[in-house]
Amino acid sequence: MKTIFFILALTLQTITSFAQRNLGDFHQLQSKPETYYVQKAQTPIEIDGKDNEVSWSKAPWTNAFKDIEGASKANPTLETRVKMLWDNENLYLFAKLEEPHINGYLKQKDTIIYHDNDFEVFLKPNLQSPEYIEIEVNALNTIMDLLMTKPYRFGGKANLNWDTKDIESAVYHAGTINNPSDKDNFWTVEMKIPVRSLKYFGEGNQIKANEIWKINFSRVQWHYDINGKNYIKRKDNTGKVLPEENWVWSPIGLINMHYPERWGHIKFVDQDDQQFLDDHFLVLEKTAWNIFYLQQLYRSTHKRYATSLAELSKLYPEIIALSKRYQFVFSNATNFYRIEIKSKAQPSLKATIDNQGNIYF
Repeated sequence: MKTIFFILALTLQTITSFAQRNLGDFHQLQSKPETYYVQKAQTPIEIDGKDNEVSWSKAPWTNAFKDIEGASKANPTLETRVKMLWDNENLYLFAKLEEPHINGYLKQKDTIIYHDNDFEVFLKPNLQSPEYIEIEVNALNTIMDLLMTKPYRFGGKANLNWDTKDIESAVYHAGTINNPSDKDNFWTVEMKIPVRSLKYFGEGNQIKANEIWKINFSRVQWHYDINGKNYIKRKDNTGKVLPEENWVWSPIGLINMHYPERWGHIKFVDQDDQQFLDDHFLVLEKTAWNIFYLQQLYRSTHKRYATSLAELSKLYPEIIALSKRYQFVFSNATNFYRIEIKSKAQPSLKATIDNQGNIYF
């Protein structure tokens, strides 16, 4: 019952915050998502919470995590970084979380792990499908995983009966856990995620070189005080627990991880056949989502969707310059729109997006 109530409350909260967006929030969604090139593992990887293998030593670290709201907020007080590898059947993740006081208490699988300090993975292997997977793990290596049919703000449901089959995970503590009497250094998470457990609609059981996924990582960090031999969540003057910190690899701009369009991109590369991400594709994707955000704002004040770029430019004048780069075709009905965006320089490069956030390239 608690889980059902939690999901319902979160759904209502995200729908409400989506409806209350303003132009200031739109500007918060303009930072460029992160990118990472995942190298192919050259040696077997043992899932033990340590990165001792030669392949791990060659894998680059991501940039340090930032606040989920981005540059408008201070940098996190503790460092978090991730690195990734792949082979034909698996994605490998290794995260290092700086932490002077390692703690964790939840031991039952599929409890809401972020009530502890945790590390979270958000995976979207199919760019044109709304489904995605969330995996949470704490310092006890307790896992919660779920499948989202689509983001909450579009009426998505969280399927907690989902299991990421054959996932392997391990944690390592550079220090002690649940012991306030000493100072710790960090804890790590290592995961092996079989691609067959992610590509659930007949999309293939192997990763291919130059394949692109969307992914993001989040670290939930609570404020704790020490009370004798225990860690106690810090409260404000009214007795309410202070809100958690949300630190992420690719900032969203809002306090809401369920904006998969704002996640980072990863590309699986083979050193013998490495192709970098096409910046034209990234710009087209951002353009489509900016149109979507502006349509939501336009409708909130005009009671209908805009039918041209000129109408949207009344909210955001800079968008009119896109007409030099793209051709826009608006197909509108009373409560629906579908927009095709086609590159003038590369006619084969195009995208469509509609009022439900369905996007196709």
